[in-house]
Amino acid sequence: MNTIIIGMGPAGMEAARTLREQGYAGEITMFSAEKIPPYSPPVLGEYLLTGNEHALFQQGRDICTRYQINCHLGERILSIDPAKKTITSELGSYPFDKAVIASGSSLYAPLLGVEKKGICNFKTLGGTRQIRALAEKKPGSTALIIGGGFIGVEIALCLAKIGLRPTLLNRRGWIMPRLLDQETAGYVLKDLKDIGVDVRLDTEGKECVGGETIEGVRTSEGEILRADLYIAATGVKPNIAFLEQSDIAHGWGITVNEYLQATHPFIYACGDVAETRDLVTGNTKIHGLYPVAIAHGRTAAMNIMGAGIRYEQQLNMNSLKELRRNVIVVGRQTNTVLKRKDKQNLRKIYLDNDKIAGFVLVGNISGAGTYLAMMRKGTDVSLFGKRLLSRHFHTALAMTRMVHISRHAAAR
Repeated sequence: MNTIIIGMGPAGMEAARTLREQGYAGEITMFSAEKIPPYSPPVLGEYLLTGNEHALFQQGRDICTRYQINCHLGERILSIDPAKKTITSELGSYPFDKAVIASGSSLYAPLLGVEKKGICNFKTLGGTRQIRALAEKKPGSTALIIGGGFIGVEIALCLAKIGLRPTLLNRRGWIMPRLLDQETAGYVLKDLKDIGVDVRLDTEGKECVGGETIEGVRTSEGEILRADLYIAATGVKPNIAFLEQSDIAHGWGITVNEYLQATHPFIYACGDVAETRDLVTGNTKIHGLYPVAIAHGRTAAMNIMGAGIRYEQQLNMNSLKELRRNVIVVGRQTNTVLKRKDKQNLRKIYLDNDKIAGFVLVGNISGAGTYLAMMRKGTDVSLFGKRLLSRHFHTALAMTRMVHISRHAAAR
């Protein structure tokens, strides 16, 4: 049997590794649009700051050889034909028995001219190397980031720390509007400004101007902003253009069932291209998180082996590590909220029918694991009240459980 995996990111590599570790003896053929051995995308920020590539290739540059994988680096997939069970790349066509689509996603921004040359992709090692080279060759270079969401903020923080002068365009009146309310966003905005990021609120990038190569960005105010480096980061877009001529159901991402199978049961989708059900809202979406990609890759591989495993529902979870204070945002906001704040810390817990629907921690993030576990279990927290907001709630809860267990044991 021959399994083809499109994409050599976390989801694709986890699928390949799991297949081999579960005793799969057939051929595994993988394709990547990048001409670089498989690396760890979550470490790109660290690499940008330190220049140390060791952590990027912690799996080893020879991972394909060790796991007996036919690797096609720098070979972009153009189409897939489920009826003929073939994929076509820039270099030829390849048959398969099973296929895993794990082609990842790219930064994007929905503005005119975004296809111009010169717009850097921070989500790839090639793009990150380009940014480091600019910082080393020309310290103090300017950077223009289009998009003030989570990704845009994370990029701006990293660029400022390596000596670039970033400007961040955000079309709303507060930063990270899809994740944060205005009060919480204020903490992030202050840290951004303190670290040297020029934040332009209520300013939208409308058009990339220039010839074949970008020369500036026209804003909603009609101003043309110019920089040494341009990054479009309004969001991420799944890399699934090669599906357009196929009958594989897809919208923003690929439609999958509970086993991560696409329209055809011999084709699986995972990671940043798979639309799966959210644990909190029940809606299907792309979560775009590293742990989700790993879990999806493992699940798809196990199901190729016939395990019949349903994917585990996930939830939104984001953390900013480069701010002067920690920020964790999980789940969704509701109208019922418990709050505690001071100059350096903010804790908000959002409730829905006496269960935690989401939480935001700024500064001290103790208790995050406990809140997350309660969300996953659907724990009724009505008895705790505002004690949930205590920095020591997780410790107190553990002690309460120990006392309960001891009493139960004594009663027996």
